[in-house]
Amino acid sequence: MVAPSPTQPMPHPQPALVELPPATLDRYVEADQELQRRLGKSPGPEFLLSLAVEREDPMNLIDVFCATIVQSLRENRA
Repeated sequence: MVAPSPTQPMPHPQPALVELPPATLDRYVEADQELQRRLGKSPGPEFLLSLAVEREDPMNLIDVFCATIVQSLRENRA
């Protein structure tokens, strides 16, 4: 996967392979099943996950990531 340059956005979507914890995958499968129940069809859990990634602001994740590291360091000191 090629990273976009800061001055030139990617012209089309880029595929990405990610590992998901089983519980996360289960939530998207469950959401897919609920969408099928409500509408009779669903684009699939992968599409729902791509919507979530699109809507999430990565800058908001920085605090979560840093807090997780700090918490881990504190636990290791104890």
